[in-house]
Amino acid sequence: MSGSRYRRDREEATFMDFIELRSFDNYIEANIVLNMLRHQNITCHLKDENIITIDPLLSPALGGMKLMVHHSHVERAWDLMEEAEREYLKKIPCPVCHARALTAVSVTRNHQCKLSALVSMLLNGHSVEVAKIYRCTKCGYDFKELPKDNS
Repeated sequence: MSGSRYRRDREEATFMDFIELRSFDNYIEANIVLNMLRHQNITCHLKDENIITIDPLLSPALGGMKLMVHHSHVERAWDLMEEAEREYLKKIPCPVCHARALTAVSVTRNHQCKLSALVSMLLNGHSVEVAKIYRCTKCGYDFKELPKDNS
């Protein structure tokens, strides 16, 4: 009995060594990133994957599927994810000037009153909204969705 308790305590301590790197609303994107990192020998897993896959309406309440990475691999995992995104964006032309010079930019929006921050916290799981936009470094055009590559 005491041996199984020791094993359980060791497993819980192991899970304490993981850090949330990113959250996803999309099951497919989450698993693509997870498998890319695992392929590079990064120790990681998705937290809340099963429950959100079964009931996607719980995603805002739980904060999405969380990519959990072992603390010793966090910096390397960030570098790999950023490099993969940069390489992907190089393949997509700007919808205005058609240059392949896109970058991802994070934009934060603070709420003007405490009530809207509270509502956002209840509905989205966080009070500060962070959105990703894409910007063409050649013409300066900003857009929310990536354009389809028709080439």
